[in-house]
Amino acid sequence: MKLERMELVGLEVSDLDAAIAEFSELLDTEFIRIEFDGTVDIEELPADEPPHAATTRMSMAMDKTGYLELLQAHPPTTRERVRNIHFKVDDIESAIVEMKAKGYRLVQNLRIGGMREAVWGAREAHGLRMCMVQYDAPSMVEAMLQPAPSED
Repeated sequence: MKLERMELVGLEVSDLDAAIAEFSELLDTEFIRIEFDGTVDIEELPADEPPHAATTRMSMAMDKTGYLELLQAHPPTTRERVRNIHFKVDDIESAIVEMKAKGYRLVQNLRIGGMREAVWGAREAHGLRMCMVQYDAPSMVEAMLQPAPSED
């Protein structure tokens, strides 16, 4: 597995609209809301845990550069925290094999638009969810919003 770079940091917030306003002003950037309501193409692939085994419905926004992700659970939580860190890898399948061999649980294995994402359990990483992503678009946001690649 070759890490290309740290891609983004995800923050869990109690009020997504307030967090968007605060970080937009603080960082002088715009955020794009991404609602998982059928407009974004998502496919769940095999993982170590059943689909949605420990998932909560989330609303999400990403800054246009793709470095900061803001997440709000439904119902909202009062526990605000750094929730996850994404790393871009050159080969998601070899990353999955390597991480499993090191004892990490694959809790979600997704294709979101033109991006593949593998999400690892927080228990093994000091409470932090590590995510590996692979995509060819100019940014993670653009990859997520692309149609899924056709399987010819």
